[in-house]
Amino acid sequence: MASGVSANDMFFSSPLAAKVAMMWRSVLMFSLVCFMFGSGNGLGGKRLMCYFSSDSPKTKGYGRYTANEIPLELCSDVIYRGITFPEWRRGSYFFDNAEIQQLGGFMYTVKARSAAVRSYVTVLERGKEALSYSIMAEIPERRRAFVKAILELLEQYGLSGVEIAWEWPGTMVKFGGITSDRESLISLLTDVRAGLKSRNKELLFFGAVYPKVLRESYRVTSICQLVDYVTLFTFDMRPHTNNVADVHAPMRNRSFETESNRARTNVVDGVETWIDFGCPPKKLILGIGLFGQAYTLANPASYNVGAPTVGPGAEGQYYYEGYYPYYELCLLIRSGWSLFYDPIGQMPFAVRGNQWMSYEDTTSIGVKMNFVQEKRLGGVILQYVDYDDFWGFCGTRNSLTTFIYQRLQQIPSDIGFAIEWNKK
Repeated sequence: MASGVSANDMFFSSPLAAKVAMMWRSVLMFSLVCFMFGSGNGLGGKRLMCYFSSDSPKTKGYGRYTANEIPLELCSDVIYRGITFPEWRRGSYFFDNAEIQQLGGFMYTVKARSAAVRSYVTVLERGKEALSYSIMAEIPERRRAFVKAILELLEQYGLSGVEIAWEWPGTMVKFGGITSDRESLISLLTDVRAGLKSRNKELLFFGAVYPKVLRESYRVTSICQLVDYVTLFTFDMRPHTNNVADVHAPMRNRSFETESNRARTNVVDGVETWIDFGCPPKKLILGIGLFGQAYTLANPASYNVGAPTVGPGAEGQYYYEGYYPYYELCLLIRSGWSLFYDPIGQMPFAVRGNQWMSYEDTTSIGVKMNFVQEKRLGGVILQYVDYDDFWGFCGTRNSLTTFIYQRLQQIPSDIGFAIEWNKK
């Protein structure tokens, strides 16, 4: 052996070493491709998550929607939203029997229709001012009991994971909470993560984009280290109580909001804040609402974005006042409504008399899909898939869901870097 040349040096400079390196590059690329495309349905690793409203099977008339109507060929994941927070009795948590039976029927149908689609259940707070999550998360014994109840539920119905919908932790928002919530949330997610990991299940967290909540209620970096995905509340951001006519999911804020409590409460600022605070973009799932939000104008002659309102719009055929599923509003706005577009919020709105309607269409959704691509987010979640035009009243069935699916297909996969690396 030549002086100063080791056996390792000789091997790594040999043709055999080059072949071994090429083999491992190919193996790595194949593994990454399998991982990125493992969800099937041609989305290149992106997620098209579809919320299913547990109330939809009980909706009257043409609004009735069951698991049989879900376009499973489009949805990579179906999230049953949801079941209410379990009741604490005799040292254990118990979910409502009627709700569990309904969930069981839903899962039976989904599994019979598709063995590939991933399915989740959302655990909802008991009410806007309830403290169920706060009380449970603060007490280790109750956290353990909660995790046990969740794991039993997932195993019983073959669910892929759970979504934690603790919307307003902390005391800085009007919906309740206690001062320890910020830390208790991390304790809860840590315990749930540990339980799910042993069962190969996924953990989702329903995350708000309100600046004050992001700053004071969340430890964003820790949350994103613990969960598989954050499903973002980037819809329904303009409640009727603001008494201002506005699009419900603006991309950016407008000048009239500068001094209001809605400053920076929009899609772009919300997502970028999650990223700036330490969340990997691939873990963020952008929420898109397939519904219209209606207001009653204070003065029909004043109808631009930012006009004063006096409450929600008129009640439709299927849901409560001021709230219209897309399959209803797409027909409604064809009947004498004037159509407009907010160029900064980048959403359409329609006006008829004293009624003002904000909604999504393919143009506004296209803007949001471009943003998903630009920021390399993990995908999209629909609120709700059962609000789309599943009857085809206005044309193609499930037109908005189909549009989003096709747009996700067009987004280059993050696997590209591995392919380029393999060519070196």
